[in-house]
Amino acid sequence: MCVCLCLPESGMLGGMDSEPGSPARRREEIDHRLAAVRARLKELRERSRASDESQATASGRLEAAERHAAEAHAAAARVLASGVEAFRAAAEAHERVASLHERLAAAGIGEVTEHQRRAALHRAAAAADWQRAERALPLVPEPEPAGPALVCDEPGDGSPAAGQSR
Repeated sequence: MCVCLCLPESGMLGGMDSEPGSPARRREEIDHRLAAVRARLKELRERSRASDESQATASGRLEAAERHAAEAHAAAARVLASGVEAFRAAAEAHERVASLHERLAAAGIGEVTEHQRRAALHRAAAAADWQRAERALPLVPEPEPAGPALVCDEPGDGSPAAGQSR
């Protein structure tokens, strides 16, 4: 035999009529409150996740920016060094051509005055290229001491050197 204890003031132990409104309405109200709590929890979790991701993304972007800046600096240094070498090579080539014209003029081959004029032009061009090399040389940074090769995480052409910064 089952005994049901019904207390008029208690909603927990009382019958269905002890609480205001129907049970279906009460269930609906609870469902709405639970849905609101779940939605708020989801919003807070997403906000927390987004904050974590944004910090990770910002940190990743900062690291990538620093890596790209270092690579750009190294590339600029290589370009400057190549420029200095190009000016030196051009100056040497102008000097060789100037010497050739001087030898031709001295030997009396061809039009002597034209060879002398061209020799003078090439000597002037050589001097200008030597000056350009000297002006560019201080801009070339000193090479850094050799250390472990930096590895880049960007895809390359598959060669071993493709993944290393140059």
